[in-house]
Amino acid sequence: METPACPLCALSRTPVAVAGLQWSSQHESDSSVTWICPTCTRAQLWRIESLLAVATAYAPAAATPLRPTPLRPTPLRPAA
Repeated sequence: METPACPLCALSRTPVAVAGLQWSSQHESDSSVTWICPTCTRAQLWRIESLLAVATAYAPAAATPLRPTPLRPTPLRPAA
C-alpha cells in the first residue's frame, strides 16, 4: 500500500510527481511505502541521513532526542 499524499503536509502525489524523481520513499516494515514530498524531505534531511524514521503513514515520527535535556539551564560563565 502506498500513501497518496505526504503524511507530513498532506500534499497530493500527482501523476506528474510520480513521473519525477523529487519525492522520497520510506519503506515500512509491513512492506508499505510512504512517499514524502520534496519540501518535507529537505526539512527532514537530518533524520534521513541519520537513518531515523521520517514519518509514519498517518503522522510525523516522534522526535528522538540525542541526549536528555537538563532540568534547569546552565548559567553562563563570564569570559576570562
